[in-house]
Amino acid sequence: MKKLKTVIFALFLSITLIAIQAQSAFAMTPRPGTAVLASDPSGLALKNAVKELLLQQGFKVKDLTGEERQNYFDVGFNLGKEMSENDYDFGFVFCGTGMGVNLVANKFSGVFCALCESVETARLSRVVNNANVLAMGGKIVNPEKAKEMALAFISTDFAKDNDFLNKSYNRVVELSKEIAEINAKSSKK
Repeated sequence: MKKLKTVIFALFLSITLIAIQAQSAFAMTPRPGTAVLASDPSGLALKNAVKELLLQQGFKVKDLTGEERQNYFDVGFNLGKEMSENDYDFGFVFCGTGMGVNLVANKFSGVFCALCESVETARLSRVVNNANVLAMGGKIVNPEKAKEMALAFISTDFAKDNDFLNKSYNRVVELSKEIAEINAKSSKK
């Protein structure tokens, strides 16, 4: 019985992956929208490249990167807060590795930040996880690759017609709310 369950799960996973790959064959072209960006000094080259791409694609862009040097944790905080409080289609956040800004940005309600290092993971973060923020690292990704990743990110929709992925995303949203409640209770101790 255990082998049968394993085979059924493997078959289901294969069908899901085929559906995801089929969607990439019909990749949508990006539609103009809104985006917010923020970077620490290590990610400035990526931020500038992605900002240029977004403007070329007709996006309305808000850049939170100030003139003063910001630490990655403040950058992640500022981007996460802005995404959580306002209605943007996408967010892009940058630091040396992308890890620090990702960790902080994801603390905010409604922020689904994906740390990616390839075009495929950027695309899949949209298809599978419905990510709305892309984190990248200037020490990991070059500006040209960052533009390719950003283009894949803004050109790809969530596979909401896939029942498994839709239920998974909804469960993540539910868990986010539960986690926020747990964190609120824990902070009162």
